Amino acid sequence: MRLSLSSLYLSLLGLALILTATAQQCPTVLLSGKTRPNSKRGVLAGKGKATITVRLRTKDPVDDLAFKMDLPSGLSVLRTVARPASKRIASPEIVQNLDGSTAIFWLGMDFTKSKGGKRVFRAKVVVDECAPEMLVITGLAYLANATATFCETPLASPEVLRVRYGKSKRSVTCAPTPAPTVNPTQPFVLFGEGQRFSQGGVLAPFSERRLSMHPGPSKTHVANRQLQAIGTTEACYEYCSLNANVSSPFFFNWNRVTSECFCCLSTCTPFIFDPAYDVYEVIIPATPVPTAVPSAQPSGSPPGTPTAAPTATPTATPTASPTASPTASPTATPTASPTATPTATPTANP
Repeated sequence: MRLSLSSLYLSLLGLALILTATAQQCPTVLLSGKTRPNSKRGVLAGKGKATITVRLRTKDPVDDLAFKMDLPSGLSVLRTVARPASKRIASPEIVQNLDGSTAIFWLGMDFTKSKGGKRVFRAKVVVDECAPEMLVITGLAYLANATATFCETPLASPEVLRVRYGKSKRSVTCAPTPAPTVNPTQPFVLFGEGQRFSQGGVLAPFSERRLSMHPGPSKTHVANRQLQAIGTTEACYEYCSLNANVSSPFFFNWNRVTSECFCCLSTCTPFIFDPAYDVYEVIIPATPVPTAVPSAQPSGSPPGTPTAAPTATPTATPTASPTASPTASPTATPTASPTATPTATPTANP
């Protein structure tokens, strides 16, 4: 009897675990897109308008689903529409990023039917006069809680909008984009307001175990790695620069509500909407303090001593000695002796 009760208990426990695992699986979400006019026809730069349509279909019931449409630099949003219209779906959140791209977020969608449901998202845009020739539009459906993002479904085939130009050449009106100037007094800038990382972000300060697992010199900046107070964006910038071991430019996330800092240690895109967060881009990373000490000593000593000593002595000595002695001796002696003896003797005997 005890054996049968134990078996029944284990069977019920296994069934509960199966049901829990089934409930935690991601819903089946399908995304498809379309642009008008199509890529073959193209749209006229400066005057032309285009409509981007994305259809979302889910086969399972799901709560609080979100959808993000990413528009590249060169497109300006005129209006947005979601169908079917619902009081549950609020107006989308539109965020303009520093690089000129635009993110449109439709949030809080519930599909209560057992077979899921459908949504259609449209954005009417105008093409800027100096837009690039090819514009790529992407989309992402996802679920998110306060700390993480999961069940992400990207738009399988990104939509491409081709831009054509008028009779006047584009080079006449559109100058090439100048290289961004680096301002040393502004080493990091606000990239996107009201957004946070969907992946790859780690709350700072890191634990010692997390730091020891990270590649790179572990004993060089121990003092810098143990920054205690991260209460401002400046402190977050400094900590991520010294401890994240990533090359610039890179991103960090700042929670304005809780004053929490998140460093990006790998791929942190795509960004998702969260009004409590801001995404910052680091252009010039902070450097550790002891960098300028070794450069002062080796420069001052060597140049002064070896230059002055060897110049004075060898120049004066060899020039004066050989000139005075050898010139006077050989000229006076050989001329006087041989001339007087042979001339007087042969004339007196005959």
